[in-house]
Amino acid sequence: MSLQDQQQESGFTLIEVMVVVAIIGILVAVAVPQYQDYIARSRIVEGMNLSSSAKLAVTEAFASRGTVAMDEATHGSFTFVPTRSVKLIEITPSGAIAIDFQSNVAPDNKNTLHLIPTNDPDANAPKAINLSKPEGSTWAGGWSCRSAETNLLPQLLPSECRFTK
Repeated sequence: MSLQDQQQESGFTLIEVMVVVAIIGILVAVAVPQYQDYIARSRIVEGMNLSSSAKLAVTEAFASRGTVAMDEATHGSFTFVPTRSVKLIEITPSGAIAIDFQSNVAPDNKNTLHLIPTNDPDANAPKAINLSKPEGSTWAGGWSCRSAETNLLPQLLPSECRFTK
């Protein structure tokens, strides 16, 4: 075999390299959006975990004071410091907890998850209980993230927060 034949057989052709680059480009185009949604969902779960102290504050206020405006009853017993993912966790007068996420997690005006007090947390569409009104006096301490007030994109919601059909 001559030196010239050995030089022709070594290396890749331009077409082979272009095919490999095209395949890598297609894989990246599919993988990056999936990865971004995965990261956003993990940040949503972070917000839900951070809200546990707010749930505890509401539960304690309800146990000790009964049906009162929960935002006032929990004032001082719950504080929140914003993180890179969670902008605000707020207790509403009804006892629901609103978790607002930063714009790097979900777009503005589509970035709020509501946790609602309910007696049927496993229902597909649980009925929220208003803990500041007399009908809230029968609350058993259940919470659900399946709230009609949640405006997060459906693909960002954890599976337990999605409405099933």
